[in-house]
Amino acid sequence: MKKYLLASGLILTSLTATANQLAPETDSAFKPKMSVSLDYIPAANNMYGVTFAPYHYDRDYANWGYYIGYAASPKDDMDVQEPGEGYTKDTMWRFGLSYSLTSNFSLYGGAASYNHESHYTNNIVPFIVDGEPVWEEESNTSWGAEIGLRYMMDFGLMIGAGYNSASESAVISIGYAM
Repeated sequence: MKKYLLASGLILTSLTATANQLAPETDSAFKPKMSVSLDYIPAANNMYGVTFAPYHYDRDYANWGYYIGYAASPKDDMDVQEPGEGYTKDTMWRFGLSYSLTSNFSLYGGAASYNHESHYTNNIVPFIVDGEPVWEEESNTSWGAEIGLRYMMDFGLMIGAGYNSASESAVISIGYAM
């Protein structure tokens, strides 16, 4: 009886060791990952945002992925004639495709919508109790393209750099893949 238990224990141990050697696909480098990155875009008003991008590299499947990102700037005061008030605000939507060159490098490119808004008062205040000035808004949206490169480190840290033609500035990203 002891011989059979010892033999079955050895067989189970050897099967587990053989299975671990034959399954390199289970390595974390080949599993799909979702990267979440914080972005800095030094446009007319500095913008900060977030990008979501699935990241994968597997020789058995297509190397294509996608990404979507949003960035916004804080309100920046405008120079307007007193007693007027005004501020500007920039927003940007970015979306496109990515292609994994290796397990660590991927190239991305896509479209971007850059919106520059100006909010200001017209210096006319109604003569009523608690009268507020009338605010006006101007908005200018420009479309452009972007291209960049992402590098994924083995422990999940991701850095990226690219160029965006809509804002005519760089896109710098740092994030983590889960």
